[in-house]
Amino acid sequence: MRVTLLTVGSRGDVQPMVAFGVGLQDAGHQVRLATHPRFESLVTRHGVEFAPLAEGRLSRGAETEEGRQWMEADSRRLPAAVGFLRDARSVARERLTDAARACEDAEAIVAANLAMVVGWQIARLRGVPLVRAYIEPPAWMITRRSMRRLAPVVRQTGWLAVRPWLNAVRRDALGAGPLGLREPLADLDRRREPALMAFSAEVLPPPPGLSDWFEVMGYWFLGGTDDAAPPDALVEFLAAGEPPVAVGFGTMIDPDPAATVGLIAEALHRAGRRGILLRGARYRVDVPVPPHIFAVDAIDHDWLFPRCLAAVHHAAVGTTAAALRGGIPSVPIPHMTDQFLWARRLCELEVGSAPIRRRELTSEALAHAIAAATRDDTRRGAAELGARIRREDGVARAVESFERRLAARPSNVHLTPIGTLP
Repeated sequence: MRVTLLTVGSRGDVQPMVAFGVGLQDAGHQVRLATHPRFESLVTRHGVEFAPLAEGRLSRGAETEEGRQWMEADSRRLPAAVGFLRDARSVARERLTDAARACEDAEAIVAANLAMVVGWQIARLRGVPLVRAYIEPPAWMITRRSMRRLAPVVRQTGWLAVRPWLNAVRRDALGAGPLGLREPLADLDRRREPALMAFSAEVLPPPPGLSDWFEVMGYWFLGGTDDAAPPDALVEFLAAGEPPVAVGFGTMIDPDPAATVGLIAEALHRAGRRGILLRGARYRVDVPVPPHIFAVDAIDHDWLFPRCLAAVHHAAVGTTAAALRGGIPSVPIPHMTDQFLWARRLCELEVGSAPIRRRELTSEALAHAIAAATRDDTRRGAAELGARIRREDGVARAVESFERRLAARPSNVHLTPIGTLP
């Protein structure tokens, strides 16, 4: 079967889809993954065909002052939602055009969180099955129980607000007619479209009464690491003392990187720990790094984390999964959206310290959290949970579910070329 995977966002949104693509290819399917151009090498070096999608402001939002203001907002507040919609609108025509091209010969489409509406449109227009891939859980799954009954109303209200400009985009990009008045997620559920959740039930158990077309698979991990030969100086630093604490906040922005580096250094000193600073481009500033810290632009988490005592991170789904798989405790510093969920779960599972909001982070608070996360009982709990997660094979389960569910569908699907759509 020819399968196109669609995903947008950060590396944490893309890497699990690469793993799923590899699994589908190993099962004999022809796979193409469409995502941001900056992830082309990640896709192709694992042997998966790549197709570009418009990148837009979402993936670059952290590099702008405007992006900082909405990306750091709690997911329950309006600024974050406004920012995501503004990004989607800014690149919607190009993204839909690119996605349609990537799906031109697809016999099935798999769309992850932020690409789901795009995938839904193309699947309906072409008459092919759509499989939903939730790298992060759907909002209704993490909403307070008392508020869940309002979720359909909120989705429908939002849909009616964005439908006019989506219709204009469809007309310009695909020559397609207007969208229906009902929001698409309800339509997907009515049709019992498969939904594969790419996280572990050990970490986020499914709620009681979950519909049978939703399945929690386990994390979608790539085999091996992307750093076959880490820097010699890093290897020497690791060997020169006790395991360090890894510190990094991924693609999150920082208005004052120099101050943050100083805060991290002071916190590690207070906690009596060595550290590895995963600074990336954001923390590549002219600030002296003390001897108890080794700074590296980037290193594969799957290689590094098992060699560390704990990890201080922003609790994004990908970094959280890597820390759990590595069997080390976390110090979560959530910045935005679903990071607050994963940060809370790490604490509830007793494999991490209590979360510290980024804007409330101080060297004293961070030192206290590092001390709490590196206690013997927390380290033991993290090691035990990591062993259970490593025994899961989320990719294999997802491939089996994909094949089982699509095999039950009619085999005489009519594939409509995008260029001939009404």
